[in-house]
Amino acid sequence: MSWRRYAGGGKRDAAERPIIEALQGLGCDVYQLSGKGNPDLLVRRPSPSGLWVPLEVKSDGGTLTKNQQAIKWPVVTTKHEAIQAVFG
Repeated sequence: MSWRRYAGGGKRDAAERPIIEALQGLGCDVYQLSGKGNPDLLVRRPSPSGLWVPLEVKSDGGTLTKNQQAIKWPVVTTKHEAIQAVFG
């Protein structure tokens, strides 16, 4: 599932696709979000925990907006960081 209205003028971060594929390969449900104040991805861990984890995805050298700095979601740049954020 994904929403088609993108906050950044229709652009998704280049780092997103490998992160989504890695998490889905581990059994996670991954939803792409958009809009001011939302994380880039909402990830649901496989059952039985079913824990939901919001992720902000940035390419190497990417910067956070003021809104993103105020919210304490994990910021990830690689699939390895994403896996660590979701599974701890």
